[in-house]
Amino acid sequence: MLLFLKLAKLIGAQKLFVHSPGTLLCWFDFPALECFQCYRVNASGVCESREGTCQTKENQQCFLRKIYEGGKLSYGHQGCSQLCIPMKLFNLNITVEYKCCQDSPLCNKF
Repeated sequence: MLLFLKLAKLIGAQKLFVHSPGTLLCWFDFPALECFQCYRVNASGVCESREGTCQTKENQQCFLRKIYEGGKLSYGHQGCSQLCIPMKLFNLNITVEYKCCQDSPLCNKF
């Protein structure tokens, strides 16, 4: 059973249903993960718009998006997201960096 709990945490599952022949049925309901939420974080790391936190829902993760212009950090955005793929996108002098996490509360600190 401990293996199932570790696996659920690893994959970020908030609900886990365990059943195998000859075993008891088990239902685990994992608490939501708290994430920083801000719609616009300035280059100094100060939230300029709608600062707070959000709670992940089923299959969500915390995310952090940073936008660089000319190689210099310009602004960012952080919150909860259903779809988060860690990556860097490049376009001329603009770079967008996405980071995703689900390992600990408030893991998406700017």
